[in-house]
Amino acid sequence: MNEVKRIFELDVLRGVAVILMMLFHFGYDLALFEYTSYETTQDVEWIVFRGLILSMFLLAVGMSSYLAYKNHINYDKLIKTLVKLTLVSLVISIGSYQVFEHSWIYFGVIHFITVALILSLFFVKTPNLSLVFAFLLLGSYWLGYHPFDNLFNYSVHEWNIPVFTVDLVSLSPWFALVLLGIFVMHKNMFGFRIDENKSMKKIAYLGQHSLVIYLVHQPILFGIFYMINVVR
Repeated sequence: MNEVKRIFELDVLRGVAVILMMLFHFGYDLALFEYTSYETTQDVEWIVFRGLILSMFLLAVGMSSYLAYKNHINYDKLIKTLVKLTLVSLVISIGSYQVFEHSWIYFGVIHFITVALILSLFFVKTPNLSLVFAFLLLGSYWLGYHPFDNLFNYSVHEWNIPVFTVDLVSLSPWFALVLLGIFVMHKNMFGFRIDENKSMKKIAYLGQHSLVIYLVHQPILFGIFYMINVVR
């Protein structure tokens, strides 16, 4: 089975999301170390900014899943991907526990993507159904019906996990973005072309290595701010 060809525009989308993510975390660290007075978890503009970044990443997850698995599921490659994502999720959980003992990350972006990738396999061969489920999920969320949240809250209570966490991505409504990504790629709605000039290639490079960048950039930023705070 041939490898799935990379789509340059999809890498650019991830790359832009990576850049915005690093800007968001830079702003988050500024607030955390009290260089500013805004609240990234409460101020509307920061909440919207985070939602935009998350939406870009999750749309890319859905589009990539459709491209990779619409015709054939390479289970060896899938398992390797899931193992890698699971290990990264564990590193994030353990690392965040060392820094934020009472608000550590137990179901952040990478945890979510790991689960969402598995769930997406049930929809890649039925993209029209994927669109229907996306709207059902969004509609039920807007109407105040959050079945996944209720189950999640029950688990948090039973396992004595902190109610507040510095990064939480719930299945409702965010899995709808993955489902929309499947439909978008199926209908070739992401079929525009971007000129592969030097600047765009650099952004695409970031997108191709988004997982590594996600894992290392915040510890680097946090470490820099911490050292500045120590010597200040």
